Amino acid sequence: MLSPLLLFAGWAEIRQTAGVSVAFILVNAIVALSTNLASMGTLPAALPIWGVAAVVGGVVGTELGTRRLKGRTMRFILAAILALSGLKLIVS
Repeated sequence: MLSPLLLFAGWAEIRQTAGVSVAFILVNAIVALSTNLASMGTLPAALPIWGVAAVVGGVVGTELGTRRLKGRTMRFILAAILALSGLKLIVS
């Protein structure tokens, strides 16, 4: 919900929005892992695999977002992701 708000309000361009969203997602992930550790006393066994996948995805996403994709393409990808997320909420 952060990305559409930033874009529709005109507070940031698509590339800035992507950067802010990444930071927001990182903070949310750290809080979720901290909460899991506090309540369960342990972290998921697959955490190292997820960490590697996140780093690889971050590198690929940064390359695509900063050098390869145009703003219009990034907007289309964001719209597709938001549409799929909305459908998932409706279906669930």
